[in-house]
Amino acid sequence: MTDIDRQFKGNLGMFLVCAELSKLNLVAMPTSRNTKGYDIVVLDPKTNAGAAIQVKCTDQPQKGFPILTSHWKDYQAKVEEKIMSDFVFVDISDPAKPTYFIVAREKLKRIVKSSIERYTREYQQKHSLTWQQMLEKEQKEKRKPDLWVIRLGDIEAYRDNWDAIKKRLYLEDKTA
Repeated sequence: MTDIDRQFKGNLGMFLVCAELSKLNLVAMPTSRNTKGYDIVVLDPKTNAGAAIQVKCTDQPQKGFPILTSHWKDYQAKVEEKIMSDFVFVDISDPAKPTYFIVAREKLKRIVKSSIERYTREYQQKHSLTWQQMLEKEQKEKRKPDLWVIRLGDIEAYRDNWDAIKKRLYLEDKTA
């Protein structure tokens, strides 16, 4: 199999997710590529309920799925700001047999915050720093924001969890 150029990997993941949603009798519409916070709008034609979905795609799942960037001081606010919709993570290491991990927005926020907190505890122990010292060091060094990724192990339980999207549509329908 030839390597897929980086610029096409995201499109591949997005269209694979649209195909899977179509198999569930849902209408899946890709957004323009500059829409912040989501890549697909999904609708249930029976109820007219709709929801947004963010797609993250990789052919190197061992490296994780990039989620957001932040400094330590504002990671909680960035998680709240950047995770605006449910996520579908697509492993295309074998494009003929993609693997999907579907995580609801609030669950993903908890997973990301927990992952960052785990990393910061390890960093504090390794460098013998308090939280305040870490923040002071970050400000003094004028570091670029950290890139936070979701590891496959953190989302393995959500493999083929398409019901999360159906539940979201049901919830959206009930609040209308």
